[in-house]
Amino acid sequence: MEQSGLSRAVGFFLAVLFAAVMGMSLIAVLVTEYMEPGRVMGEQARLTLRICGIAGALAALLAWWLQRFAARRGFAVRFFYALVIFLLAFGALGGLLGVISNFMFNPGSNDFSLTGLYWASVGGFYTFVLFLLGSFNPGLLVVLLSPGIILALVGPREIA
Repeated sequence: MEQSGLSRAVGFFLAVLFAAVMGMSLIAVLVTEYMEPGRVMGEQARLTLRICGIAGALAALLAWWLQRFAARRGFAVRFFYALVIFLLAFGALGGLLGVISNFMFNPGSNDFSLTGLYWASVGGFYTFVLFLLGSFNPGLLVVLLSPGIILALVGPREIA
């Protein structure tokens, strides 16, 4: 079934809006954890918060785009598919952006061999995930589950 130009434009607008909302929501939820009285946010935490926002927005765009593969399925399949794609892309992109920022801001302390790049990427992924899961935050849990619900309800869908 061929889509019209208007439906593609609306879909693109909704995808960009979804990505912006996910990125800002992730930053907002994580900032509230660091904005307690008497707690100072370091430069590394600020950089990681920015990385979380960018990774969340890019993961949301990727999940929206890949949702077309589950567009003919039922609600539960679309939900789990979107949730898994978003979480995998969010973790991978967050780790990748962490490694890239490390290579940009600390250029002399990096190993550019294949094994060095591999271990840097694995370390960046684990650092990113542990930063997110360092303390239990129910708001973060809700924000990480919301892409599955949103994409299952209003994401790309085809009627069989």
